[in-house]
Amino acid sequence: MSRPSRRAPFAALVTVTALLAVCLAAAAADPTSLFAPLPWSALTVTPAHGLWSVAGVAVFLPVLAVVTAWGTVVSYRGADPATGRARMARRLWAVTVLAAALARLAQLLAETAGAAIHGGARTLAATALWDCGLTAGRTALIGWLPALLGALAYRRRRDAEEPRRRRHMPPHYGWRWSLTGTALPLALLGPLVGPMLWEGSPAASFYGEQLSLRRLPFGLDLGPGRFAVELATAAVVGAVLLSRSSRRFDYTRPSHLLLGGWLAALGGGAGAGVVQALLALPRDLGLSGGPGGGSLGSGDLFAVPDAALRISTGLSLGVAFGWAIVPALLLISRLLDVISGQRRRFATVVASATVLALGSWLLAQATPTTASAAPSVNAAARATADQDLPALTVRPPSGAEPAAITDVNGRQVLLRGVNVNQLVDYYAPTPGRQTVRPLADGDFAAMASLGFDVVRLDISWSALEPSRGHFDRTYLDRIRATVAEAAKHGLYTDLDLHEDAWGKAIAAPAGTSCPSGTTPALGYDGAPGWATITDGASRCQGLSRDLTPANARAFTAFYHDTDGIQTELTRAWALLAHTFAADPAVAGYGLLNEPGIGEDSPATSSVLLGAYYHRAVQAIRDAESASTGGFPHLVFVEPSVLWSGLGFDAAPPRGFSTDPYLVFAPHLYSQSITMDQSLGITLVSVERGFALAQQQAKAYGMPLWAGEWGWFGSNVPQNGAMMRRFAAAEDRALIGDAFWVWKQACGSPESDQHASEAGNLVGVDCATGKDLPPAGAVLSVLSRAYPHAAPGTLTRLATGADETGLSLAGTAPTSGEGTACTLSVWYPGKAKPTPTAHGIARLTEHQVAGGWLVSGCATGSYRLDLG
Repeated sequence: MSRPSRRAPFAALVTVTALLAVCLAAAAADPTSLFAPLPWSALTVTPAHGLWSVAGVAVFLPVLAVVTAWGTVVSYRGADPATGRARMARRLWAVTVLAAALARLAQLLAETAGAAIHGGARTLAATALWDCGLTAGRTALIGWLPALLGALAYRRRRDAEEPRRRRHMPPHYGWRWSLTGTALPLALLGPLVGPMLWEGSPAASFYGEQLSLRRLPFGLDLGPGRFAVELATAAVVGAVLLSRSSRRFDYTRPSHLLLGGWLAALGGGAGAGVVQALLALPRDLGLSGGPGGGSLGSGDLFAVPDAALRISTGLSLGVAFGWAIVPALLLISRLLDVISGQRRRFATVVASATVLALGSWLLAQATPTTASAAPSVNAAARATADQDLPALTVRPPSGAEPAAITDVNGRQVLLRGVNVNQLVDYYAPTPGRQTVRPLADGDFAAMASLGFDVVRLDISWSALEPSRGHFDRTYLDRIRATVAEAAKHGLYTDLDLHEDAWGKAIAAPAGTSCPSGTTPALGYDGAPGWATITDGASRCQGLSRDLTPANARAFTAFYHDTDGIQTELTRAWALLAHTFAADPAVAGYGLLNEPGIGEDSPATSSVLLGAYYHRAVQAIRDAESASTGGFPHLVFVEPSVLWSGLGFDAAPPRGFSTDPYLVFAPHLYSQSITMDQSLGITLVSVERGFALAQQQAKAYGMPLWAGEWGWFGSNVPQNGAMMRRFAAAEDRALIGDAFWVWKQACGSPESDQHASEAGNLVGVDCATGKDLPPAGAVLSVLSRAYPHAAPGTLTRLATGADETGLSLAGTAPTSGEGTACTLSVWYPGKAKPTPTAHGIARLTEHQVAGGWLVSGCATGSYRLDLG
């Protein structure tokens, strides 16, 4: 036995210990868990609520240690005596990356096993596989340190036996043999695993490319062609790495070849990710069009996280097929043994790869896909057609036209308005100060005078169900009365189950002492105390209220339905849905405002969030169908709070629900309150924020609606300029929004408790309690002209540079009559608009509070310009 092999156990101990240490240090240093291989909470022992609560300690750490130790020992024992420390360090660095990926894969499967995921095992496996690539990428940033320490224990053998030992080293694998080992597994697994990663992952919408081989394989579509290039890159890069490493490491033993092949596959997968990143670079830099591209010169840095995600996805591809290199080589070697002649050997390789690829493609075609049922308008919904606020539904995407919100008359409805938080049950940080301002009929009249046609009414679970199983009927009556008041002024209502930082009960008790750099957490709003499970986690806030350990644990417990708390919330939704089942003034239901990322994103903030959405939607639909006169209402679903904080996030995977009435409703705060702004950089520009949201909505097949936006800083001119950029992007996207917020009280936990003023749109003087007038630049943007309802499909919408005037175009049925053909447009100000129209009959202008309503019967291709 050579000297290096005798040192293998010691080197393995050094490498494992160092890797565990840097993982712990990274988790402690990164409370966001965005860069650490594993969050700190998953590395600590807490009360066990199930396998998910101990998966970090019971699964991740043991797998990480075992694979790292195995890889180190195999590398030492199989090394050529001439192998230097630098090469050994690179080898051990790759071992740490592979070990972390496999540990994360095992942990995620254990953590989500048994969860009620729509899509079942395939969705869980896809998410776990994709996420293990993220962990591999993060480990690559820190794995060099344990690799260096492990390599220090390596000593090359320098004696008279070395030349003789070199002569007896097994021959290395040539490029043909190596290419066979990488190409065959990719030919078999690539068409199945590749689309699942690049199309079906929780971040697939960022990529914006359709790579599925379900379509015709020999068409001119660039997607499958590009996908083939990426798989070929993975095969070639992996083959080169396998061939080169075989010069220094003995691969005659299957276990040695398994490690070497898997490490080579990781490199090949990373190569495929690099190809994807390079192909996307022109778009990411705003140099070309297409979904997701910012405008030329937008100056954001989205190319950086996009490339990191693509390369990490490539690493997960390597994890997916690397294990199969050994059986592929063993299989082909047995086949070659029975075939004589070198020519036939090469033909056998080519024929085998072709047959495997064809069989895999056919299997991909046969794999079932999830599809949403077509939305329909039942008799109860149709009966509301002539009311002032007809029931709303969804028009599914068709060709290049995205899905859209429509009324039951077939008219596109944008829904533009404001958030109303005056029914929220807030924590009171300052005794004697009101946490919300009174809500009166005059508020809705003022909203209508700005041209709004929707309010996002924020309500609190803690007020609706203050004790478990007991619903407060008085609070429910307040909600019902508020909906009726809003409807009286022509305003739809989105009932939004609001939460911020989980709920009031997260507040740190008086006298809490926190480490330097953190402060005792405030309470905010959302869940009741009885549904707050923190298991003693810290209530000290660091970078963000949403990353407080107690908040993260409460959300994780919710996602795993610990103690049935998620089940209780779905019961609350069933009650609300039953109450408003026949009310067309209720546009729909917002299932959860800015859901927290929990302790283990993206598993919690994507796949398990999607599972909650699926359950809540089912509860709502069951209640609506069981109610007299009930009909399906819209359901607004959001990604996690990180979308608000970063401008993008891993959303629930496609297929988390097949309900056809869902609306994707992210909060578009790019260049406003996102975390990058505090660092003086811009990861996602306003324009790219819209493009990314459009991509995600398109991937889902859902309409897009911005549930929150606003406040680009206290600098009034800059705030106005940024709001105009937002408005222009919104008009181009042909969508609506709800501005944050109508009125905010001085005693709200979201207000500065020492400031003399509070609020956003309508401010308040904290000393006198009187309203403060909104800034003119804000009002001009929010009250700009737009269509309340447009027959058929809107194709263009734009206002002037100073928010004056309007130009819109659309296509409608050529035989429309009555409400179905009625175009209704809001126009602000006292001056009567001057219309120029084409394809619009019986055009009239009617003055209302705050402006004008311009209406007419639009048929065919129509256009309206207002000046």
